[in-house]
Amino acid sequence: MADLNETDGGNPIDHCETPPAGPPLLLGRSRSQPRAQGQPSPRTNAASNPSAIQEVWTQVKSGVKELLHAASEGLGLRAYVDPAYSETASGPVLLLGRRYSSLQDPLCRSDLQSRLWITYRHSFPPIANSAYTSDVGWGCMLRSGQMLLSNAFLLHFLGRDWTLAENKGEKWDEYVKIISWFLDSNSSRYSIHRIALIGVQFDKNIGEWFGPTTISQVLRILHESHQRETKFSIHVVSDGNLLLDELTATRTEDDGSNAVLILVPVRLGLDSLNPVYYPAIKHFFTMPSCVGIAGGRPNSSLYFTGVEGENHLTYMDPHLMRQTIDLKDPASYTSEDLETYHCPSIRVVPISTLDPSMVFGFYCRNEKEVAQFLEDAKKNLCSGSTPLFCIQDTAPNYQDADVLSDAESDF
Repeated sequence: MADLNETDGGNPIDHCETPPAGPPLLLGRSRSQPRAQGQPSPRTNAASNPSAIQEVWTQVKSGVKELLHAASEGLGLRAYVDPAYSETASGPVLLLGRRYSSLQDPLCRSDLQSRLWITYRHSFPPIANSAYTSDVGWGCMLRSGQMLLSNAFLLHFLGRDWTLAENKGEKWDEYVKIISWFLDSNSSRYSIHRIALIGVQFDKNIGEWFGPTTISQVLRILHESHQRETKFSIHVVSDGNLLLDELTATRTEDDGSNAVLILVPVRLGLDSLNPVYYPAIKHFFTMPSCVGIAGGRPNSSLYFTGVEGENHLTYMDPHLMRQTIDLKDPASYTSEDLETYHCPSIRVVPISTLDPSMVFGFYCRNEKEVAQFLEDAKKNLCSGSTPLFCIQDTAPNYQDADVLSDAESDF
């Protein structure tokens, strides 16, 4: 595999294709120029001229890929870079439970660039009976959820110390297997195809954006049939209340699994992230159980991996469109195939710009780690008058109260 620390003029290579010229773009969608008054519509001209129909169709086919590239590479990918910030900043970094001196620390870069990065893809098989062969413009939360889960699998199967530099032998086999689970195929376990189809159960049409609650529940459902093989379970927290009796039941099912991925969908404010939650969010990235945050942008999800300095979060962005990688024999994947699942650059965003809707992910391998997670969370995440979420032994008894629940809401 090529060196992901490769640089160009001192800055990490973006590896993004230059977008072609095209119509103005807004959040991955084209915004057509207004047609002059009295100008005939192209559809009217085409309808009266068969050759025009063929010409229009040819233009559509040749232009779709360019338009999608432009969409993913335009405002969608670039909008989150803080223009006043550069990677020359020297603040300490908290990255998925690890501390580094700065973003320039080679160990920090190796760690971050070893995490799995899953982005928009094009030219994959249609999702079920739909016409969707790309997820540009609607799949960012689905991709962010894939990143959270896939990196939990890296932690579970390969351990927190694993990096690409150690990717040999059995570890290589596990690594490729994990990636294959997320390829864009109707047969891959956690493909965007299967995620979109399960979303229909939650009133999400194929091609519709997911919120934090939906992606959490969909991943849980998809994982149920895979739990015995992977030997860990997924527990989704509802209503912001982690109930210990339910967590225990999740971890003691008859498959003997002990490891657990805890997903906590929350809304931490009305229209923007309430600053009162900043300290807890930053502490989250110090926790050994941390596997990141999915969401955090208005209808435009990212996968957050850490904190840089006092006010910035590191993240991986799904808003880059790439050619799909076909599912094939593990030995047949090329280094070029696999490189597309690792981000060569480090991106940051001010914490103040986050949307309040997001999913926190916690991974605990065994009973000891669950106990450590609960102790840390109770003290630093779930205390005071504005906790990120609550931890209770059992569900409160609401028999005598008229309670409206937002358990089914997607924030």
